[in-house]
Amino acid sequence: MNPLLISGFGTNITVDKRRLIIQNRLEKQRYEFYPHQIKHDSVIVDGHTGSISFEAMRWLVKHNISIAMLNWNGNLLNVTLPKEPISAKLKIKQYEAYQNPSKRYGIAHLLVKEKIAQSVNLLNELSKYYKDVNLSKVNLESERDNSKLRSTYDYLNLMNYEGRVADNYWSQILKVFNTLSPEFHFVSRNNTLNSHNRNASDEINALLNYGYAILESEVRKDINAVGLDTTISFLHEIATTRASLIYDVQELYRWLIDLSVVQLLEEKKLKKSDFILTENYHIRLRDKTAKALIDKIRQNFNTRVLYKGKYHSYQNILYENVRILANYILGKSNSLNFSIPKFEINREDPTEVRDRILSLTTEDRKRLGVNKSTLWYQQKHIREGRKIKIYGKVMAKVGDNTN
Repeated sequence: MNPLLISGFGTNITVDKRRLIIQNRLEKQRYEFYPHQIKHDSVIVDGHTGSISFEAMRWLVKHNISIAMLNWNGNLLNVTLPKEPISAKLKIKQYEAYQNPSKRYGIAHLLVKEKIAQSVNLLNELSKYYKDVNLSKVNLESERDNSKLRSTYDYLNLMNYEGRVADNYWSQILKVFNTLSPEFHFVSRNNTLNSHNRNASDEINALLNYGYAILESEVRKDINAVGLDTTISFLHEIATTRASLIYDVQELYRWLIDLSVVQLLEEKKLKKSDFILTENYHIRLRDKTAKALIDKIRQNFNTRVLYKGKYHSYQNILYENVRILANYILGKSNSLNFSIPKFEINREDPTEVRDRILSLTTEDRKRLGVNKSTLWYQQKHIREGRKIKIYGKVMAKVGDNTN
């Protein structure tokens, strides 16, 4: 995953002498790409005015690069996709699976099961560094015997079960967000006007909405590449106004967006001035904030983990899970398993010490006797989300200063 974010007013995308030219004169931005020499796999357009030529669209399509257009509030408007494969048989089988109560419910149950497993894993990893995270309620709910859920085909019970775990999940991750950035006043994912919170009322929800839009565009590309019908879902209710299968698959990877937001907040660089307040009191991201979040998402999607005996990125694993679903629907496989390796946060440094290192001033450094270059590299590694090694002498100095 390597998206290119195009934002600001008056951005123009054209082709000149076979080169793709992306230019914003007001922002003094200019990108030039020769054919077959572009490293980006998607272009995210987050702007309100500008233009793109037919030749530029053709250039991007020929290079298998999608264009994702975002609304003012960070929600996905549309994605241009390469031509999907001819898969009439797959679509017919997909419709049949939806009409088969046993098969449809079985897919829905596995989606919920894997979503909960990934959510619990993220909380478990965060609890290593955030002492306020309490896994007892989440684990109690997630580890209940689900034999009845597997056999009754009761969607109401399944959704209630998923909802209870989700409520407990957000009650715990809320503590992490508010520990890192209490000034953003994050309360929940719901608001009084819209339960889906598409118009963010606080900075944390604005970050989450933007991240989920990026995830949606990635899921849409993979579903299109496999040839499934985006409107026929198994967990979410089908509706004429949305591509419900995309929301089904998204559930498996929402944790990755939540993790990216946590990592961005851990850098302690975001301020209220990094967001825009609209006249309706909704929050949206400034350009540099969006770029910083996309960079975190890119790093996490490109993380390579052991999957079926080999190392793959989470982006490749996402595509593989969509392909596995398609093969199960076609009858090429008698069983279905959404297998996603657990993400590990490998740090030996406690959060309090990381926060203290990031907040150290020049005067603090001199008073503690910490070398200038040592502090610079430690802060740099923390901001990049990398593991840092703190030697005993430095730990003693910084640790004593936190008390």
